[in-house]
Amino acid sequence: MEEKVIRQINVETERNCTWRYPPSSFCAKRGSGNNWALGYLLNGPSCVDAVGDKLMTELEKCDMVDGLIAAMSLAGGTGSGVGTYLLRHLGDLCPKVPVLAQLVWPYRRGEVSIQAYNAVLSAGHLLATGPGEGPDGILFHENDLLHQACARRLIGRDTDSQNVPVPISELNRLMAHQLGGMLQPYSETLHGGRLRRRRLSRLLFDLAGPSDFRLYQIRCLPYHLRNEMKRFATETWPQLFRHGRQLLLTGACVDDSMNWSVSLNSLRGYQRQPLLAYSAVLRGDGASELLSDNQTWLDLTSGLLQDASSRTWRDCPKMPSAGACGRAFNGHPRSLFLATSGGGLVSASGQDDEANAASSDVCAPLRLVRSRAWRLFTSSAYLHQYTQFGLEDPRQTFLDAFAAIEQTIHVYSQLRTS
Repeated sequence: MEEKVIRQINVETERNCTWRYPPSSFCAKRGSGNNWALGYLLNGPSCVDAVGDKLMTELEKCDMVDGLIAAMSLAGGTGSGVGTYLLRHLGDLCPKVPVLAQLVWPYRRGEVSIQAYNAVLSAGHLLATGPGEGPDGILFHENDLLHQACARRLIGRDTDSQNVPVPISELNRLMAHQLGGMLQPYSETLHGGRLRRRRLSRLLFDLAGPSDFRLYQIRCLPYHLRNEMKRFATETWPQLFRHGRQLLLTGACVDDSMNWSVSLNSLRGYQRQPLLAYSAVLRGDGASELLSDNQTWLDLTSGLLQDASSRTWRDCPKMPSAGACGRAFNGHPRSLFLATSGGGLVSASGQDDEANAASSDVCAPLRLVRSRAWRLFTSSAYLHQYTQFGLEDPRQTFLDAFAAIEQTIHVYSQLRTS
């Protein structure tokens, strides 16, 4: 929204990239002051028509619309407030277009004092939407996990990554690498063949379940920051699949964050959340030949998928909807990308912040931000800041948001864990 920010982004883009943001992009004159109410109740309604006109202009140029990706941060007021308002109105603008919401969770030690409030209000409003009223899938990215992965690659694994400064561009690069690996062109047949045209809608279809289960994560391996490391990469497909299985079990973001002491037979103080659905994309030399290797795919998820007897919707196939491309992606000779619904580990030590931070299931950021926002709410802290921008009954609004988040946490907690 902020014109100065957009101008700075355009300057950096022109300096470092070969592509440009179109001059017809919409931006406003002011931000939302880190306040969800200002973004949702004032700035959102004032710009929805202009954004809708821009969107329809772009959609009318398309021969085929595969879907929309909406990326938004939850810490401030523009991403959380304006983003939530626009997402809830996308169904009115293009009711038949699949929408994937990409939510970036703030740092746990972030500098915005009310970031937990903003995140709870955004997540609560999006999770409370029914089919056709909000996004079809919600993809989570956690700044802390992205920061940790990038810091380890910049300065080594033995240093405290929380205190290492990492440019925001590196976090964006990792997110783009994960999403691009899943959505760049690929084929679904042995030895190549026709490229799949509908990749975003196919991804949402593969991961889809009841509306209560629409929280997704993307994992990738390997990930090298420096070109020198990419040139000397020695990963093999058996190694990537072995690491990929551990990624699915532990819920780690990237391969070097995995806990190798955990196995199906020894969870070491954790409970395992079963895998509900997953999709995979292979990229690099020999990727296409692996599509027909049934045993490799069976070994990848053996014992991780939810028991069919406890499912109330379609069975999760043991063979995923996998795609492959023989070209190296982003300089990596071989890459494996996994999009998942469910999975990960839940700390059995309690529900405090430390236990939530140690968990790696998809609801971990929800539990963490809920507990922090609830402590503020019970003290009535900062509620007046939301009242002054039009939130007439902030207590009831917050209680509704907490209820939506609690419902989501509850339904995921009812999944069978071992």
